[in-house]
Amino acid sequence: MDLVGNIEAGKLTLSELIDTLAKDENYAPSRWNQRYREFTMLLQQTSTFTESETDDLVKRLWYERDNGIASIRQGVPSLAEYQQSLPLLRELTERVRQQPDEANYQYVSSALLQAKETGLLKRMYWSLRNRVFAAFLPETCTSAVDENAFAKVADFLNKNFSLGLELNGSWLQKNHKLKQAIHAQSPNADPYYVNMAIWDLYELLQERNNEKKQEKVPGNTSIASNGLTNIMLPQHSPINVIYFGPPGTGKTFKLQQKMKEYTSQAAPADLDAWLDSRLEALNWMQVIALVLLDLGKRAKVRQMTEHQWFQRKALLNGRSSNFSQTVWATLQSFTIPGSTTVAYKGRREPAIFDKTADSEWFLVESQLEQVDELLSLYAELKQGPKSAEAIQRFAVVTFHQSYGYEEFIEGIRARSDESGNISYPIEPGIFMRLCQRANADPTHRYAIFIDEINRGNISKIFGELISLIEVDKRAGMSNAMSLQLSYSGKPFSVPANVDIIGAMNTADRSLALMDTALRRRFDFVEMMPDLSLLSGAKVKGIELESLLEKLNSRIEALYDREHTLGHAFFIPVKNALDAGDEDTAFKQLKIAFQKKIVPLLQEYFFDDWNKIRLVLADNQKQDDNLQFVIEKTDDLDTLFGNNHALRRHGQQSTAYELETFDQEIWNIPQAYRAIYQPQQTTLDEQAVNHG
Repeated sequence: MDLVGNIEAGKLTLSELIDTLAKDENYAPSRWNQRYREFTMLLQQTSTFTESETDDLVKRLWYERDNGIASIRQGVPSLAEYQQSLPLLRELTERVRQQPDEANYQYVSSALLQAKETGLLKRMYWSLRNRVFAAFLPETCTSAVDENAFAKVADFLNKNFSLGLELNGSWLQKNHKLKQAIHAQSPNADPYYVNMAIWDLYELLQERNNEKKQEKVPGNTSIASNGLTNIMLPQHSPINVIYFGPPGTGKTFKLQQKMKEYTSQAAPADLDAWLDSRLEALNWMQVIALVLLDLGKRAKVRQMTEHQWFQRKALLNGRSSNFSQTVWATLQSFTIPGSTTVAYKGRREPAIFDKTADSEWFLVESQLEQVDELLSLYAELKQGPKSAEAIQRFAVVTFHQSYGYEEFIEGIRARSDESGNISYPIEPGIFMRLCQRANADPTHRYAIFIDEINRGNISKIFGELISLIEVDKRAGMSNAMSLQLSYSGKPFSVPANVDIIGAMNTADRSLALMDTALRRRFDFVEMMPDLSLLSGAKVKGIELESLLEKLNSRIEALYDREHTLGHAFFIPVKNALDAGDEDTAFKQLKIAFQKKIVPLLQEYFFDDWNKIRLVLADNQKQDDNLQFVIEKTDDLDTLFGNNHALRRHGQQSTAYELETFDQEIWNIPQAYRAIYQPQQTTLDEQAVNHG
């Protein structure tokens, strides 16, 4: 029974729940625990927030998306909103510091409402308000700053631990009541652990709700899938999700992080999964050769079909019958030409098998040099998984314009042997092979990671999978479906323990152009530039956060938000700064502009250098020597004399020239700073700072 089930069954006290979560989530050494305590201690040690010296703490409170208290991904103001609201936020922070009570909670709420009405803020940030109070009151406020999340977990605790609470009033009042009730039942619990446990419990409740969406099928019910009988239901509902956003917002990095969820260390219970990962890509000839090696290099057909490796491969391929015919056909096809017992014309290479007169098959020693790789694999299979060896239950693919159904699902492949004989077998694609592994290992979750999912022809690649990948159409789900595959004609359904996780760049192709059938079958998670990750990073006087914010504000005004620049372009700069190497950090900034940002702007604006100048603020820089793109008027009079008649109405044309990357301009920090402070920068000032 899971943790939530144990709570509902009355098997845990409130103290035991907190201790269990603290142990399971490893609270003590966790980064959250460390940042949480460090930040609240800094706030408690600060005597006033009315002066600019404490603006770093104010910014962390009101602007950073993940400040150690709670993560608010989409519910914080933009950098421009924050900067223009800073005087107000200083005042509100000081009020909360002096008296974090209900009266000031209402005062802060009214002040934020008024700021929205006057245009100082674009929207209401209720969760952000709650997070500020939670930062000052860790003893009496939880870190569940979203009101709906708090209500869900508070109701659950109130009901299952008989807290006897009437959860009404403001978020602050309800938090006080809940924390008092928890303290009464668990007086020795660490308040920080309590707060973290409440959030982790909320996530468990959310996870259970997702699981309840799938139909409950009795354990003895068989579910046909790919010709196999499967009696185990998935532990979680399938996931179909696509992460989308502008370039450089960490979408590919997100996929890499998700891959860790589908990677585990080999354990005795995972032997079959480890074996499947080795056998999945092999053909029948290779598997049978391995089986014969394990049987002393000679055996009858029946012995081969009963071998564990053969059985696992059959399970992977969705086979449950006609094993003997498969073995006979394979052995005959790869029999040596000089065999006196096998009369078979369609022989193929590598020819490594032969048969005795009493139908015992064996490996021909002199021919084994053709399959050296199988001998190495055999040694690996006999040794088994190494200690701490990782088992990867996922596959990775990148879509492109020529990628098709044959590579993804199944298709006819041309294969030739050493004699030049060509055959056209039907072979499974990468997604089919993953589904075969998942179907053979129903107790674990598998995933296909698709980068650049919008670059492929979705209808062409997915084919009949457009219907089968829906969550409720998976094998074992409420509306399970199977369809006949186009090439093999076999029935196929997508296992419920396979997740499909993609990423797409909105600058390459608008989300609106995505295949409608695909869009409604996936959850879309937007990943926009996260400026807070660059907060406080400054190289040679250049504030990375302000630089990126101003670049993106101009791009959004000239183009749209889908073509903004991601924070990932500046992460190498920040990493170098974190390592204490400012010179390397500045070199990384120059590389980012020369190799990523400028080429991307050229692509965005189709080489319209006037707009690129606007983005880089070159048109606003008072000193021409700080401009990356130089504006020049034509010199037609010099070239052609006075009476060339090439101009209309005496007007002059304008040309633009990007400074070459070996010019000194790219080494001047003030040229970058002038992108977001064009009116405050002069070359004389730069000479002082740079010299």
